[in-house]
Amino acid sequence: MTCQTGIRADSKLLEFFDQCKQCKIRFGKIVINNASLHVNHHLNPSKDWRKDWKKCLPECVDSYEPCFILFRFDSSHDWILISFADDKASVKDKMLLAATKATFKSEFGQSFIHAEYQISNRNDLLLDNFEKNYLNKDLENSAIEDGDESKPLSFVERELSSVAKERANIPFSLHASQTMRGVQFPIDQDAEEKLRSFASGQCDFVQLSVDCLNEAIKLEAHHNVLQDVSQLDNLVPRKKPRYSLFRFKNENLAKGEAIFFIYSIPPSQSCTIKELMLFSSCKGPLIGEIESKSIGINIDKKIEVDSRDKLDKPTLLAYMTPEPSVTIYDASPLNNNQQFERPPRPGGGPRRITKVVE
Repeated sequence: MTCQTGIRADSKLLEFFDQCKQCKIRFGKIVINNASLHVNHHLNPSKDWRKDWKKCLPECVDSYEPCFILFRFDSSHDWILISFADDKASVKDKMLLAATKATFKSEFGQSFIHAEYQISNRNDLLLDNFEKNYLNKDLENSAIEDGDESKPLSFVERELSSVAKERANIPFSLHASQTMRGVQFPIDQDAEEKLRSFASGQCDFVQLSVDCLNEAIKLEAHHNVLQDVSQLDNLVPRKKPRYSLFRFKNENLAKGEAIFFIYSIPPSQSCTIKELMLFSSCKGPLIGEIESKSIGINIDKKIEVDSRDKLDKPTLLAYMTPEPSVTIYDASPLNNNQQFERPPRPGGGPRRITKVVE
């Protein structure tokens, strides 16, 4: 699943990027705050990039705050991009960082980024650990591929050469910078009890939501009996994202009933980007958990609705009743011995013979 947040760089951040490309910046830390990118910390360059590194990293990095780190070595355009997301940070913040990375690289300029690193431990940002675990490994791989360890290249040149070769050997289909897997949150105890009641037929409607703060699936509403299908349209909110399970009973159905999984998507201005991302990412794992043996609900139809869609009896029946396919054929039996006539020649009639008069 391809998923991007749509968070872009504002005018201040674009000015900061221009300063970076003019070699006026050594280090920059960019964070996501209130659905926008901000420069949280930066450092002007000195003559020694190692001293600059030790001034900033890892002291300015917070384990609970994922961020992008831009660092420039002594040459002009050898920037490295570090995506820092510690395991202590919340899942939604890490997801937001991962989904914004492709846009961030595009805004900064991918041609200026010669190496990328993914770090999840703050101690790995210590200069000694970073050189040992990341940079030196790139140099060793470069020396093995080149077959000449005494090649007169500088530290940065060998590093960039190694990164370029690694990128060239990776197929396009394996790049996952813009992809994101689903996230599975635990189901709240009350929600799990109502799901089991729904599976046993004791409940006709269950509504779930994602608790963004506690990172869990919780119960929003439930109804044991729904007398009229028209009530469903009022039970599904259109200004907040929700998951709804509904048992649609109708005599026209093959089994007499059908179970719908309804994912209601509100307009983007009605909720935050984080909510939309979490609901979209949790949908697949949640359906898998609902259909698993532990709960045992067999979903017949999965649908997505927005604020303009109606949920009434004709709409649900249309989802469960496929349109008949129209087949045009000749009902007359085919005679295998029938011979096809040669089509007439162009000219509009039989062949004419012109008599020659002597």
